[in-house]
Amino acid sequence: MIKIAIVALPFCHGSGVIGVMDFFAAANYCDRAASRGEPRFECQIVTVDGEPVHSYSGVPIVPTVRWQDYPADVIIIGSAMEAVLGDRHIDAALRQSQPLHPWLCSAVERDAVVASVCTGSFVLAEAGLLEQHVATTHWRAAPAFRRRYPELRLETEQLLVDNGQILCAGGATSFVDLCLYLVERLGSPALAVACSKLLILDARRSEQTPYMSFYGSRAHQDEKIGEVQGWLEQHYANAIVIDELAERAHLGPRTFKRRFKEATGETPLSYLQHLRIEAAKHALESTRRQTAQIIWDVGYEDASSFRRLFKRNVGCTMEEYRRRFSYVTPQRSKPQLATSNSRE
Repeated sequence: MIKIAIVALPFCHGSGVIGVMDFFAAANYCDRAASRGEPRFECQIVTVDGEPVHSYSGVPIVPTVRWQDYPADVIIIGSAMEAVLGDRHIDAALRQSQPLHPWLCSAVERDAVVASVCTGSFVLAEAGLLEQHVATTHWRAAPAFRRRYPELRLETEQLLVDNGQILCAGGATSFVDLCLYLVERLGSPALAVACSKLLILDARRSEQTPYMSFYGSRAHQDEKIGEVQGWLEQHYANAIVIDELAERAHLGPRTFKRRFKEATGETPLSYLQHLRIEAAKHALESTRRQTAQIIWDVGYEDASSFRRLFKRNVGCTMEEYRRRFSYVTPQRSKPQLATSNSRE
């Protein structure tokens, strides 16, 4: 039997804890249906101090065992939802998780698998388990992760990263993708397919890039760069010359580009491109305008160039993005009522 410990942190994503329990219960059901004997997986919930924690939605999560007493083969660290909201919340969440660090390290030493979901990757980083490894986390927490751990390799576009014993999953609901992957790895591909059919899951998600949104960083004190950011956000569709942005900030071109990158983490050109891509995504979600018109509206004249830029950054074509995220119902012509001038 494979023993799985799910770590519930204060203000965790509740469904990411209970959902893991449910997923492996479903895997055991599928396993029994295939004439296997005893359940393959056993799941238990643990908390740092052995006391119940409240999830982000307020629902209490009650531990089922103490982590000190449970020889887990797999440890899954659930997301701490508040960690997405800013550094102050991250600090509080990570201070609370410190007692777990020796347990996590000893688990790796005895060849257990340790995985994180969403911002659970911060806990792995604090415990020193991501050195020489690749990490992923929720795309919105990525700037904070990079500020806190600049030496670590973070690939936010990846939904799931497997470093052997250390695994990271991206957004909060990617616990589903992690569970499906673990069932395939620890059970069998056939069992994973059976689970995906039973739970009606897409077993082929690999990126979180299409779900990302661009938020221009304002967590800096450079007023001149902040003014340029505000102007760009209002005028991104204009014909913009980067050197003219430097003049707007009353800076030389080289100084402007250096200060812009230091303040925002982006070059002025990439910042502008991100703004135009976000505007295009919003138009694809909320209108039925032709893609060529959208490209023109966001400030591009070369449609093929923008299409390549969009796919490289978003991970899919404009048409695929619209099919996935549009909330506008296509207009349908009203059916014509049959009429007849004949008399009976």
